[in-house]
Amino acid sequence: MIAISGYFNHLQALWQAFWHLLPGEAWFAIYVLWIISAIVFILLQRRPPTTTLAWTFAFISLPFIGALVYVLFGPRRLHRRRMRRTLAKDLAARFAPNDNIDVPEKLADRYWLTTLARVGSSAGDGNPRPARSVRLFADGDSCYQAIIDAIGRSRSQVHLEYYIFDPDEVGKRIRDALVLRAAAGVHVRVLIDALGSKAANPHFWQPLVAAGGEVRRFNPPRWLKFQPGKINFRTHRKIVVIDGLHAFTGGINVSAGNSVMSSGGSAWRDTHLEIIGAPALDLQLVFLEDWLYAGVDDKSRSRKDQTLIETPDDIGNWFPEPPAGDGPWVQIVDSGPDEPIPDIHRFFFTAIASARRRVWITTPYFVPDEPIITALVTAAARGIDVKIILPRIGDSWLVTTAASTFADEVAAEGVAVFEYLPRMIHAKTMLVDDELAIVGTANMDNRSFRLNFEVIAAIYDRNITAQLAALFEEDMRHTSPVVRESRSRGFIPRVLASGTRLFAPLL
Repeated sequence: MIAISGYFNHLQALWQAFWHLLPGEAWFAIYVLWIISAIVFILLQRRPPTTTLAWTFAFISLPFIGALVYVLFGPRRLHRRRMRRTLAKDLAARFAPNDNIDVPEKLADRYWLTTLARVGSSAGDGNPRPARSVRLFADGDSCYQAIIDAIGRSRSQVHLEYYIFDPDEVGKRIRDALVLRAAAGVHVRVLIDALGSKAANPHFWQPLVAAGGEVRRFNPPRWLKFQPGKINFRTHRKIVVIDGLHAFTGGINVSAGNSVMSSGGSAWRDTHLEIIGAPALDLQLVFLEDWLYAGVDDKSRSRKDQTLIETPDDIGNWFPEPPAGDGPWVQIVDSGPDEPIPDIHRFFFTAIASARRRVWITTPYFVPDEPIITALVTAAARGIDVKIILPRIGDSWLVTTAASTFADEVAAEGVAVFEYLPRMIHAKTMLVDDELAIVGTANMDNRSFRLNFEVIAAIYDRNITAQLAALFEEDMRHTSPVVRESRSRGFIPRVLASGTRLFAPLL
């Protein structure tokens, strides 16, 4: 303790000596120059006016602290690696499946569904495609078994992309299934987020690599370099694509925490999706973009040469001709911080605003921005049945506390908000009227809309929507309504909740 105290005293003495090197007028001139530069920098970011003003006042009132917070957590776009990301997406587009698909009659005769599909495809995402089959999973165990069975039947490729892939008993089961297929000559590729899956180290993956599989990490931070922005820009996607035409996506990560067999009654309640047929090709394309992006040497990120990106040897087999599908029509919509328009945010907003009868949402993290709040409360004001299920206790105190203030806000405007009581609910779903079901990886928060790479599947089908509605109603049996008065117990809890709300753009 004495040594530490002496160290800080030494720093204080150095700072005082440095401060007296310049007269007060010089320091004032430096401060003015700093403020002008900061304001110009913030203005050039072209953020919403409220965000621009907030950061401007932060730089003026707390110049050094404000700058440090902005560098660590500020809403910066993915500038440094934008060129590398663009190269990967442009190269992947060369192999993209044919998108010349006529809108089916069951979409065309419902005008709002047709226009919503156009919103999803207008920014570069694919049109809806007919699947052979779509299946919902409401728990991790059945989902993991279906994935392992599908891996066991693979013939040419198995591709996985996960935000969290834990090296626990569930992760080992899936890894071992991959090892068997890689040893049999199947091309196995695994892409994991460098932070979300940091526990799955190279030693864990060594059996798969030894069998011929490949493992890449998405946006790994370089700890010897100052790269605070890498805290953001994660791949929050959960994608499995087998032989191009068999896919899984949704909210379930690879973790024993999702398994009742492993965690008992505390296992998270989540929702996932199996898609067989043509829509799997669009998930394959999303995986290809991320795989190519993760494969470029970081030292070459500033070059514009597409030859830096190595195309997989078997790329000709990635997008097989799909068989005719007579099942649900599915549209894959993805978004990320590399895009000028947050596609999933726009899709959600349009779906809510277009509702004629009901909007039922399940989300573990409810920190919406003003447009989504407006869409929700306006829908409720129009007489639409708007219900939202949130977890009573989430996995993050900060997010849960901030979410309570937004729940209060929309509940006061007529939106029915409910808390799921038994355990953590991690499902990310939305159903609109009787014809649209959405299952994906995106939460109702700014991190999903603008800071992470996400993907959703929109299913235009009455049967799947009815199944998702039944699942929602079953979850409702284990909820209690959010009552505004019960949220406002005491002065200190209200202050804490309001304080956490300030972090909404980062949550």
